[in-house]
Amino acid sequence: MAANRVQWFTAVTALWLLLLVLGLMGFPGTQSQQRSADRTGAIIFPDEMSTRYEAVKEKRESPTLADSAEANPEDAEDDWSDQSIELPISYARQLAELNATADILALLDPDSIDQRIFMDGGEFSGRDIGVLPTPASCEPETQLVSLRPENLTGTRYYFYPTCTRVKRCSGCCNTNQLVCEPVANRTILYKVTILEYRNGKRDRFSHLELVPVEEHVRCKCQCRVKDSDCNELQVYNPNNCRCECTNKDDRTQCTQERQTKQWNPDTCSCDCIPRTEECTSGSHYDRSACKCIPVSLSGERYE
Repeated sequence: MAANRVQWFTAVTALWLLLLVLGLMGFPGTQSQQRSADRTGAIIFPDEMSTRYEAVKEKRESPTLADSAEANPEDAEDDWSDQSIELPISYARQLAELNATADILALLDPDSIDQRIFMDGGEFSGRDIGVLPTPASCEPETQLVSLRPENLTGTRYYFYPTCTRVKRCSGCCNTNQLVCEPVANRTILYKVTILEYRNGKRDRFSHLELVPVEEHVRCKCQCRVKDSDCNELQVYNPNNCRCECTNKDDRTQCTQERQTKQWNPDTCSCDCIPRTEECTSGSHYDRSACKCIPVSLSGERYE
C-alpha cells in the first residue's frame, strides 16, 4: 500500500514538473502559432495581396472603425488607404540621396522593423522572399540620342552613325512633385559622316558634319513646377514646388457656390462644374451663372 502511494506521488510530481517546464517554454503548437502570428504582414506575397487588401478594406469600412479610430488614432493611421500620400518635398529629397534599402531603415521607427524578413534564403518565411532592388537614384545614365544633322537635306544623302549613347539624367525622386534634372552639363561635338547614295554604284563620301549633343554631368531632384509656370494670380512656393493663388477672396466666394461651381487651383478661377446634359431649345448656357438661361426672341437673356 505504501509502495503504491509512493508511485502515485512520484507520478503526480513528475506530471507537475512537466507542466511547469512546458509553461515556461511554451507548447510547441503555441510557439508555432506565435511564429506564424509574428510573420503576419511582415512579407506580403503576390498571391496574398488581394486577400490582405480586402481584409483591411473590410476592417476600415466596418461600423466600429470610427470608434476604434477615436480610441487608437495611431492604429487608424496605420490602416491602408485608397489615397496616395504626398511626401513632404524636403523628405523626398532626403530619400533621393539614399543608395540602398538599409539606408532608409535607419530613418524608421526601430520597433516597426522585424530584421528577420531581410534574411536571405527564406528561412523566416519558408518561401522565396525575393531580392532587394537597387534604388534608381537621380544620376546620369547612358541613353540613346540621334545624330541626325539639322542641315541634312535631299533624299540622296544619309549619315552614319545614326545614333550614339551619352549620359542623360534619369532616376526616381520619390514624389511626382520632383523630377530628375541636370544641374551641370557639357556639349560634345560628334563628327558625323555624310554619305551620298548612288543606286547601282558604290556610295560616295560627301563630308563630315559636327553635330552638337548635350551630355549631363550632374543631376538632382528638382521641382517639376517652376516659377515660370505661375500666372499673374499666383506666387511661387519653392518649398512645396507649387504655384499658390493670391486671390483668396475669390476662392472663398467660390466655395459658397459649390452647388454649381468649383475652384480651379491651376488657373485660380471659379469654374462651372462640368455638365453632360444640353440646354433645351430656347435656352442658352451662361458660364457666369453656370446654368441654362432662357433667351428671348430678340436675343436678350432674362432670368
